[in-house]
Formats: sequence, C-alpha cells, structure tokens
Amino acid sequence: MALEVKSLKKTYGDFSLSLDLSVGEGETLALVGASGCGKTTALNLIAGLAQPDAGTVIIDGEDVTALPAHKRNISVVFQELALFPHLDVGGNIAYGLFIRGVTRKERRRVIEETLEIVHLPSSYASRRIDTLSGGERQRVAIARSLASSPRALLLDEPFSSLDAPLRKSLRREFLEIRSHSNAPCIFVTHDREEAVMLGDRVALMSGGRIVEIGTGRELLLAPKTQETARFFGAGQVLPCAIAGKADGREGDIEVSTPLGNLTVTQGDSEYDPNAPMLFIPEDAIHFEASDSARLKSFSARFTGSLFEGKGLLLKLLLSPWGNSQEPLPFEVTAGRRMKAPEPGSTINLWVDQSLVKFVK
Repeated sequence: MALEVKSLKKTYGDFSLSLDLSVGEGETLALVGASGCGKTTALNLIAGLAQPDAGTVIIDGEDVTALPAHKRNISVVFQELALFPHLDVGGNIAYGLFIRGVTRKERRRVIEETLEIVHLPSSYASRRIDTLSGGERQRVAIARSLASSPRALLLDEPFSSLDAPLRKSLRREFLEIRSHSNAPCIFVTHDREEAVMLGDRVALMSGGRIVEIGTGRELLLAPKTQETARFFGAGQVLPCAIAGKADGREGDIEVSTPLGNLTVTQGDSEYDPNAPMLFIPEDAIHFEASDSARLKSFSARFTGSLFEGKGLLLKLLLSPWGNSQEPLPFEVTAGRRMKAPEPGSTINLWVDQSLVKFVK
C-alpha cells in the first residue's frame, strides 16, 4: 500500500501550491515548513476535503482524486482534534465503524484494541471527552484514526497545543503506536525536531512547493539547498569563490571563504557558479587543534554569547571578505560549561574541511 501525489495543483488568490510526493507502505513522511507554506492545504487536498485544480491522488494504485473524502478511507488527525463532545471515548473511536454499519461486538473489540495501542485503560471507553487531559485527547484522536484500518493516515500538527514535556513524551509514544499500522502516513509539523524524530523521510515545504526531501539526518548534516540549511539551523551558510581544482583527491575544489582558503569535496552537491555558497555544519567547528590534516584554522572576533541550554552560543564576527567592507556575522555553539571569552577579544577556531558542503 502506498500513497502517491502527482502534479497536484491548487491556487487560492495569490497563493499557488504544486506538489509531487510518494509515501511507501508503513512509511512516515514528515512535511515540515513555516506557517503559510501550504502544508495544511496539501493535507486537505490529499484527504479530499478540498478539490485540486489539477493532478492526481493515488492510493494503493487507485486514483481517488474524484472520490469524496468519506469514500477514500483516509484518517485525518486535525490540530484541533475534532473529537465529538456528545460521544464518550469509545463512541469517538468507533464512530467511523458505526457509520459503516460494523456490529456492536466488533466495535467493542476495536475500541479495546486501539485503547491498548495508545496506552489508555479499557475503562476509558466510557469516559466523557471533557474529562480528559490534553495528552489523553491526543491519544483518543490517534486511536480513532487507527480504528478504521485506514488506507492512509494524515496528521496535522497534532501535538502543537501541548506543553513541551508532554509533547516530547507523546512523540516517543507515537513512534511505537505508528508501528501498529502499515498505512502510509504524512505528519505535518512546523517543528524541526519533531520532523526529524518522527519522519522516516522529511520534506521541507516553502511557498507551496517541496524544496528538498530526504532523511532527517541528510537534511540536517548535508542539505543541498541554502533554504534547507537555514531552516534546520544546524550550521552556517557562507559565500565563497571557486579558486579551481585541488591537488589530491578527485572532486576536491579549492575555494576562498571568509574562513580562509578551504578544500571542499563536491560529491553530489551542486552550487551556483555565479554565487557559490557553503554550508558549515555545527560539528565542523572545533575549539582545539588536532593532528587531522582536514582541520584548517581561522580567527574571529567575539561579540557576545547566549546560553541556550544545550550549549553556549558564541556570536562572532569574521573579517570582511570579497567586495564587502563589513565583517560577517558567524555563530558557533560551544559546550554548556564553556566560559565566554572577553567581549572584543579574538579567538582561534578550526574548521573540518571534510564536513563542509556546497549548497545551491
């Protein structure tokens, strides 16, 4: 069973969406992006809650584009959850089965089974919705989405209204809950950490289009575009100038950068020859030298710091580079126990050239 979206298009005023994607059986695709990029519009089109101007939605080889939402057998968990307040927990979970005429005995079996999957006691079947906590309501909404054995599962920021500790806990639980269904799943979120944690693959969306798609690890450590690198914030993007092919390994390129002259391996990355850019991952910056031949030293002026919990963010200025007369801002995250340098002082750092990548 797989979900395919081919050349799906929709225009609302001056906003235009154009979407192509595929989600395999049992796979979760995290669709991530800033507010207004088209994530929810994409889900509505796939679910049949809105009609596309063009394109097709295919589930398990069947074109369902012309089918109304209630005939697609796609489960959707909305941000607002949309639980029925006049029904108890069991009634909410089995509502789709009731509509389809499934027997009461079978409905009771499914209710017990799905409550167990989402880690709620069977006694909750008779509980009123307004007596549940936020996390319990989330579990009920997910249980309802699984109860009808959907052909595809769509979730629209289901954890966004929860406090941080509960959200983190439910993310872990979702990974286990998800294993009980082989339906292809699209999980919409604006949270970078959530996307990387829950998605087998992650698709970054911007302006109604997918900018880049890959595993979370790939988008964090080796993005192919500037937009992806900046969105995930796992490093810095800097301009450079191509000096020519480097001596040594095939594919190595000598570049002039604000960090000095570096040797970068192009690999499968691409760049704009008129304005090449580099991605410097966070873990490419070292505070001490080593014997590695790939480490290259550079210096920067320290201007301030910000303690972020996970570490100490150092705000730096690099020397003017190229045609610019202004120093370039550069940020580095150090260990949380590091003592901040004196403001205005010059510090020495090292960059691991083997981790630096070109981005378009």
